[in-house]
Amino acid sequence: MQIILSLIGISWKMQREYRANFWMEMVFNGLMMASDFFLLYFVMRAFPIIGGWSIGEIALLFSIMEVGYGAYRIFGEGVHRFEELLLTGRFDGLMVRPMGLIPQLLLQKVDWKRMGNIFEGFAVGAFGLSQIPDWDISFLGLYVVLIIASIIINFLINLILAAVAFWTIKNSDLTVLAFYATRTAASYPASIYPSVIRYLLTFVIPLATVGYYPMAFHFGKTDSLIALFAPWFAICGLIPVCLGIWKLGIRRYASTGT
Repeated sequence: MQIILSLIGISWKMQREYRANFWMEMVFNGLMMASDFFLLYFVMRAFPIIGGWSIGEIALLFSIMEVGYGAYRIFGEGVHRFEELLLTGRFDGLMVRPMGLIPQLLLQKVDWKRMGNIFEGFAVGAFGLSQIPDWDISFLGLYVVLIIASIIINFLINLILAAVAFWTIKNSDLTVLAFYATRTAASYPASIYPSVIRYLLTFVIPLATVGYYPMAFHFGKTDSLIALFAPWFAICGLIPVCLGIWKLGIRRYASTGT
């Protein structure tokens, strides 16, 4: 644990060496994601309800996805750029170290500039709460739990996509198609999409389980308890799939000899 904390501390000091650049990139990361919500906000000034959801409710969905994604990306740079480790042969070095491969991936680069995504996500969440007059402390507890689930599901999905690179070597295009497009879609109510998209976001790449279903239960749009616990069902389903594909990929991996 001391080694891990030391590596995290070193990463923080290195990235803050050029402070102006550090803060500019952090702000840019937040504003880049916020621009999507700004567009939605102006659209909903003309159409206050979309798919049965108000702007405040959608803001909370957006917030849960963005905070979870931002927290994942702080430690997920090694997973996000996994193909580079394979192409350069640096993955060989990870395999001979006396530490698990997944923890090493999470410590490849601790990208503190991604805190901009987290701040932006919480700001959108605060706006969403300001539009919902009857929330209470129990709702804040649900909000925090869903953010934790969002972090876990973001990580598991991206680790699966990273493991695909054991077979394809390059997986960046697949990540854009399978993750970024669906993450954007899951930031909005699944009820606005056709059934095939809802099925994809629920059972294949289950990002809709993070916010849409639990929030639908909380706001009285469904009375199914399954909706409330949907993210945890998704996590329980993703974990064995993730570990299975990862282990198969490790067995298949052939060293570059570097």
